[in-house]
Amino acid sequence: MSIMKRFFQHLYARAIYWPSYWYNWTMIRRLKWWQWYDEIDQHVFVGAVPSRKMAEDLAATGIAGVINTCQEYEGPLDIYKQHGIEQLYLPTVDFTPPSVEDIDEGVRFIEKYVEQDKDVYVHCKAGRARSATIVLCWLMKAKGMTPEQAQVYMIEKRRQVLSTLYRRPVVQAYYRALHANDA
Repeated sequence: MSIMKRFFQHLYARAIYWPSYWYNWTMIRRLKWWQWYDEIDQHVFVGAVPSRKMAEDLAATGIAGVINTCQEYEGPLDIYKQHGIEQLYLPTVDFTPPSVEDIDEGVRFIEKYVEQDKDVYVHCKAGRARSATIVLCWLMKAKGMTPEQAQVYMIEKRRQVLSTLYRRPVVQAYYRALHANDA
């Protein structure tokens, strides 16, 4: 990707951050059409960026790990530290998917906590695309789903997830890598 394209992606993401944040907040808090976060699996939750209060609430519910894909927000690190919550920070520019390498690292992080019978909260700004992409790929690996099956499953659990995640080139590449030795 060219330097200029990345520059304009960052510029666009910064310009649209607050308007899109308030749109999500309205859909969740005012209109109640969406949830701030949803349980995708027994130990895996996907949601929107946590406030400091929500980080305290997550700690109280037993969240042990957090994957933060927000390039624009590092998270309430002091609260995580206070409660022994490990954060994996995979900064990804808003409106762009995480890299295949970041997806792989995120999937391994989820696996580590699920194997320990502990809960993980995966978030981006709205819990619709960046974070959902990582969890969709985890579903493909952990549950043996195709991208299409994982997409349907995700939307059943969190209706605001973008309906086209399964078509993202990084998702398709991750799926191909999972099945590279299957022939």
